[in-house]
Amino acid sequence: MFTFDQTSMSQHDERFNLLVSDDKRALTLQFSDLHASVGGSEGMAPVSTYVFSLVFPLQDDGKKKKVKIEFILQGFVLAPEGTTATLVCSVNGQTTVADFPGGSNESFVHKLKFAAERPSEARLCVFLLVGRNSSDNDAQAQLSVSSLDAEILPRPKQPS
Repeated sequence: MFTFDQTSMSQHDERFNLLVSDDKRALTLQFSDLHASVGGSEGMAPVSTYVFSLVFPLQDDGKKKKVKIEFILQGFVLAPEGTTATLVCSVNGQTTVADFPGGSNESFVHKLKFAAERPSEARLCVFLLVGRNSSDNDAQAQLSVSSLDAEILPRPKQPS
């Protein structure tokens, strides 16, 4: 059975809370300020990016050869007409992308299902990109991630 091992909180400057389940098969990261934005007080640049990365060591008892982990990102995008936003999530090279066109104003849930043969760690990278038409100085956009949940699959059966 795979479990999450001790994760070093000193890997990144980003402020977040890390919560790990008692069985060490699920964890949650809660972010206070993981975002990218353009326009307004953020300055005149037409493109803004932000990268967050963290390594989760994995513990293996030797009984299972393959691990499956579901990563779920939750956040909010505000991308009026004339702007765009993109979220990229990658774990050990397995990548998903969510593009938000102009006119987006919504909460989102984005998932990545990671699978590998006996990995010693899960190397997570979250990349945020927002942009605006450079001729529209009034255009503003923001993409933010409020939390990330990770759970080793299959989920344990709940007692009835």
